[in-house]
Amino acid sequence: MGVTNTEGGWKELASDELLVLRRCFIRHAGQPMKEEEPLRLTRGALSGAETKLALHGLRDRGWLEAVTKSWGERMLYIPVHRLPDLYEMQLEQSQSTMKAMDSDQLVTVHEAMTGLEAELLHALSRIAVQGVPLTAKGTIHKRSLQKLNELTPFHPEDLTGLGLQYAHVELYPVQTVVMMDLLLSLGLLVKEAASFHVQEAGLAAWVRLSAWQMRKHILVTLMERYGKAEASIQHFRYMLCVASTHAGSEGWIHIGPLLQWMTQRGLISQESLSGGDRKSGDSLEFSVIHASPVRIEDNTVSNFNLNGQYMDMVRSWVTALTAFGMGDWGLTASGELCFRWNVPALDMLRSNDEKGAIQEQGTFYVQPDFEILVPPDVAYDVRWKLECFCERVTGDRMVIYRITRESVTEAIELGMEAEAIPALLDKYSRTGVPDHVRVAMEQWAGDVGRTAFATVTLLRCGTREDADTVARHPGLAGLLEQIGEKDFIIPARLAAKIRKTLATIGLSPRREPEGGDELVHRYPLVAGTEGICPDSSDSTFRAEDTETTNGETAGTMVADSNQGPMFSQEGRAGLVYTGRTLHFYEREHTLPDPADYFPEKSAVPASWTKEWRSYHASTARQLMEQAIRWQAAVGLRIGEKEVKWIPEAVVAGEPWSVTGWYATGMDGETLPRTTLQPGEWSDMRLLVPFT
Repeated sequence: MGVTNTEGGWKELASDELLVLRRCFIRHAGQPMKEEEPLRLTRGALSGAETKLALHGLRDRGWLEAVTKSWGERMLYIPVHRLPDLYEMQLEQSQSTMKAMDSDQLVTVHEAMTGLEAELLHALSRIAVQGVPLTAKGTIHKRSLQKLNELTPFHPEDLTGLGLQYAHVELYPVQTVVMMDLLLSLGLLVKEAASFHVQEAGLAAWVRLSAWQMRKHILVTLMERYGKAEASIQHFRYMLCVASTHAGSEGWIHIGPLLQWMTQRGLISQESLSGGDRKSGDSLEFSVIHASPVRIEDNTVSNFNLNGQYMDMVRSWVTALTAFGMGDWGLTASGELCFRWNVPALDMLRSNDEKGAIQEQGTFYVQPDFEILVPPDVAYDVRWKLECFCERVTGDRMVIYRITRESVTEAIELGMEAEAIPALLDKYSRTGVPDHVRVAMEQWAGDVGRTAFATVTLLRCGTREDADTVARHPGLAGLLEQIGEKDFIIPARLAAKIRKTLATIGLSPRREPEGGDELVHRYPLVAGTEGICPDSSDSTFRAEDTETTNGETAGTMVADSNQGPMFSQEGRAGLVYTGRTLHFYEREHTLPDPADYFPEKSAVPASWTKEWRSYHASTARQLMEQAIRWQAAVGLRIGEKEVKWIPEAVVAGEPWSVTGWYATGMDGETLPRTTLQPGEWSDMRLLVPFT
């Protein structure tokens, strides 16, 4: 039976499905759990059969997914794109209110970094030129590592609290590791045996995105790659995103009340918080505060009124969000931690949200001093070209480039056509190109290529007689240029053809040429003369539509129908150990037949399931034992009430008894395990779904 994955809302779920989903969600968030874990979580509230049928429905609707390990063990998990809806469900079911609270006591501690997308693009342009070679041990060369350290937009103090684990920690600074890992996990870099290099197909798709889409993929990567794989801290990460929709565009989220509410709802255990003796009602308040521009110095950070390992993780997380440009963190006058989003975090996490899909269409300004001022609304495929033929002066919301003789020369030498440079400036300069700037560029471009190195292959014969044979052969006429008694120059592109001809006359050359060529770097995506990627407004990307120059398809970029381009694809190789292993296992796309939950159904008397009846003690025991084998519930009439009983075990004796739970089927407190004897009920019935 195949999974239909109807992607309906949580309000469409049956009560049993909602109960199972909520308990799995509170306990595990989006982390994997063993197949039997939902049975444990719902013990006493639902029968095992009811839980299994609920799991069947949840998997069929896409609320739960399953993978199978190589030895057959099945793991269940809630997909992360479902999590935002479940936190909204928590808010609605708790009937909590989030209201603004006026305050003027906040002092900004750390403002969000700006221009992360531009910084990553600049790093890619330098990596394309400089390369990132690896040693024989697989580590980055020291000289290259130093250059990468200068390129990273991050600061170590903003990332160390995340506790990231990676190889060669004694060699690699954390800020450089995060930059490289982010580029690798987004599919913009790829690691090969001898070096890291830019993944051209991934870059081609990336620069066609809007800045909003880029930030969305960065946020998704940040959430699940650099956040700890623990349910309680995952709850906080997503609840902080949900809170953004209630705090307003200028609103500050007070972390303390948020954590207290999460503790009340069971999303955080009380043991995870220390020093939290303040009382809180059911309302959850967020402050909308006008921040003071005063910056607290670094030595004030130690005065945070936060205790315990969990609170350290919370503070480290909001610090990392700020380092990635997602928002600002601050302190109130009383030392309470606050956070303010500057991106629509919840919208970005929703898989079907297409806000910001239209790429920017802005223009830049070419100055008489050869500088180019690039506002935030300039598209990134245009920015990539500027990165290739300009020197970057500053990077912020307004990026400044400078055109120099060296930058123009380098761009043309590394693959950009000379005509592409003025073509791009003419097309995107809002005020035109000053005449003296145009003349200088044309002169610089004209000076490049007046002489050139050509890549050719040298054919060297062992004897003069062999050289004479080669020179006289009609099949090689016009293909060789003799430069000595025994040496010929041949075009590299014709080497295969010449090799075959030489083989026919008994002069087949050795397979590997003597010596080797030095690695030549080229700028990706600069071959065209229009200055932009074709159809830049189209943000849709599929691997079968985009190829690199050597024919490799961008297979890692293929998206499923719900997620869009998979820049933040789970399991893509990076430098950071995430602790997540689901991508290693085979995903299940089929469901078991519900009839398999009730084996030998035909051997059970129909009256047991269809009628309320009074049975002899021995028959009542058989019915209870059958319910236990099927993990089903039993209906009992006790006095004038009909109750649902979930039997666990039959205890021998005179009279026999049965242990189990009175089940309400409601997601509240489960009643304690009790024991019943046959004389305590009158009629009974086996409760199964096929009656």
